[in-house]
Amino acid sequence: HDEFAEQMKINFNQKYSQNNDPFAPVMLKLKDQNNLASMMDYVSQMVAFFMFIFVSAMSIVLWNTGLIGGLRRYGEIGVRLAIGEYKGHIYRTMIWESIFNGIIGSIIGTAIGLTLGYILQEVGVDFSEYFKSSTMMLPTKFRALVTPTAYYIGFIPGLFSTVLGTMLSGIGIYRRQTAQLFKELEA
Repeated sequence: HDEFAEQMKINFNQKYSQNNDPFAPVMLKLKDQNNLASMMDYVSQMVAFFMFIFVSAMSIVLWNTGLIGGLRRYGEIGVRLAIGEYKGHIYRTMIWESIFNGIIGSIIGTAIGLTLGYILQEVGVDFSEYFKSSTMMLPTKFRALVTPTAYYIGFIPGLFSTVLGTMLSGIGIYRRQTAQLFKELEA
């Protein structure tokens, strides 16, 4: 929290540097010491990069799930075409189904993730047993932090990727001939 640390440093230094004592305490931010600003900026960029990779990978997994789910439904699509439904109506109902499934799945997934994150925030995981002989300055108890971003960061890819997967697999409805769908229905 760079802005908070800067304000704390200014307040502390104004309070204690008013006297001319050369031994008066001086507060510095961590970024102000020993060229740590570039290191801390690098770490925050790497965290953002890894979060992007993770969210992208999860989106691809969910997209693939939507594709597979749509491709497995060719038999159902053949039956619906046989009873007289139009391809456009089938495609729209598949998209609406994926929207509802994506919303419900994202709500449940976000609730589970936030619950686990909140438990980690309050209780934490104690690694003191593993850091007994360590010389690194690390906390022995690791905690999560539930932020407002956590409420939607998993929801958006969960909804968007399932709908996108269904849309892409539904394009196969238009590319395949009705006779081919009936043939797959027989198999």
